[in-house]
Amino acid sequence: MNKTEQELVETAAKIAAWGDGHGMSRAQLVRNFTDLGSEKSFRDISSGQVEGYNAESQLAKYRAVYATMEELADRGGEEKIYDDLGTVVKLRRAFLGVVKATGTNRVLIVQGESGGGKTTAVGLLRGKYGTGRISYVEASDVWDDSPNAFLGSILRALGMTELPSGRVGRLEEVQARLSISRRCLVVDEAHHLGPHCLNTVKTLVNTTPGEFILVAIPTLWNKLQAHAYQEAKQIATNRLSERVKLSLDEADVRLYLSKRFPDASAAELKVAAKIIRPNALLCGNYAFVRDVARELAALDADAVSKAVSVVTGRR
Repeated sequence: MNKTEQELVETAAKIAAWGDGHGMSRAQLVRNFTDLGSEKSFRDISSGQVEGYNAESQLAKYRAVYATMEELADRGGEEKIYDDLGTVVKLRRAFLGVVKATGTNRVLIVQGESGGGKTTAVGLLRGKYGTGRISYVEASDVWDDSPNAFLGSILRALGMTELPSGRVGRLEEVQARLSISRRCLVVDEAHHLGPHCLNTVKTLVNTTPGEFILVAIPTLWNKLQAHAYQEAKQIATNRLSERVKLSLDEADVRLYLSKRFPDASAAELKVAAKIIRPNALLCGNYAFVRDVARELAALDADAVSKAVSVVTGRR
């Protein structure tokens, strides 16, 4: 087994271990992360049977899948990913709508507060459709509204390492790469864009066939719109497919708790959700729900109230 094949097997093993840690069967893994290929091929490769597979091509895909998994991992420790939460379902439904668009209305604006599940939902969307179909960049205020920096980040996300130095050359390279096939570009933290970068998004929408998902915190996006009124208006009107607002509702809190406490009754879930949600909206949304759940052995109302107080005190 050569070095590439060895790394492929090791990466497959890490992916399998991630799946085990998140309660996913092999069938669920390949369904949620399509770059893994078929269930048979993933089982073969993870068990060291690489003969007959293009190891270099498979390794590139498996690396991308594992990178996505690392993005989904909670910084404070491993956390199960539930792909039937409302935030994930809403984003997938909206994405199916924008995929059907044939005009320039191929922009999806996703808004939600910090901790509201935006990045997790995007990560699961990338897992479902493959990182070859959906590319991801995270905008930064250090770009200082520089299209050159923005385009460079996009090219790196598209697999390019040696970048053209000029803005025009980078724009043409991004246009060429996004035009090979229909591809979606996700811009997370899109509230850090400015008028020039928003105009760059508009140009890409006009000149390439794919979809564009802009993910932002509502208050910061509104501030951007006020600063870049004309540019933001064009993005958010005739080029907009849909504006998706993600928020933590009581049904999602109940669903999350039902996964963590499968023996809890409907009444216990309802009471716990009513106690947790108001505090979660003020203190981190899903992250708050997760931390409260970690404090609990069962969904006793008194224990839930105490856990909420403990977690609130840490924030």
